[in-house]
Amino acid sequence: MDVLIVSGGTEPSKELLLEYKNKVSFIIGVDKGCNVLYKYNITPNLIVGDFDSGDLKVVEYFKNTGIEVRKYSTHKDYTDTHLAYNIAKELGDVKKIYLLGATGTRFDHSLGNLGLFLNSLEDDIYLEIVDDNNIMFIVDRKTTIKNRKNKVLSFHGLSDEVRNFTIKNAKYELERYNLKLLEPRAICNEFLDGEDVQIDFDSGKILVMLTND
Repeated sequence: MDVLIVSGGTEPSKELLLEYKNKVSFIIGVDKGCNVLYKYNITPNLIVGDFDSGDLKVVEYFKNTGIEVRKYSTHKDYTDTHLAYNIAKELGDVKKIYLLGATGTRFDHSLGNLGLFLNSLEDDIYLEIVDDNNIMFIVDRKTTIKNRKNKVLSFHGLSDEVRNFTIKNAKYELERYNLKLLEPRAICNEFLDGEDVQIDFDSGKILVMLTND
C-alpha cells in the first residue's frame, strides 16, 4: 500500500495534488491540509489533527460524509504530521508514503518533517516529501537517481560523516569524498542528457533533493 499525507504547510498546486493522489490507495488529511483537499474535491480516507489551524467547517463536512476523524489535544508529544506518519505506517504493508504540505513558512515544522526521513529508514518505508519546487528523499546505500532534466540535483549529508561519497554520470562528479553533516559540497548539480546519476558511499545517510525555482 502507498499512502498520501497532506499536511498544513504551503498549499500544493492542484496539478501536484492530483498527480500524487493517483499514485496511492489511501489519503490522510492533516488539520489545515484538509482545506486543500476540500478545495479540489478530493476525499481523504482519514483526517487527523488537533484542528488548531484548519477550517472546522471543512472537517465537519468530511465527518458528515462518513470520513473518520481522529482529534488530538493541542498538548501532545508529536506534531500532527508526525501522528499522521505513525498512523500511516501501521496501516499494513505500507511501502511508500508521500508527504505534501510539509514545507512552508514555519521552518520549525519544515525541519521537523524532514526529521521523519530518519523514522522512515528505521521503518523500511520510502518517504518522499514534495512541494511544487522540491522532491526530497533519503538514502543509506548505493542508489540510482532517475534523470529529471528540468531539476537541479543536490545531496546533503544527514550523518556526522558520509564516507567515500561518490557521484557518477552527473555534470559535476565526485570521487570518494568524506561529506560532513549538512556540508554544502554536493549541491547544485545537473543531470546529463539521457543519463541517470549514480551515487555510492560506504556509510552514512544522504538527503537527495531535486529542485527548481
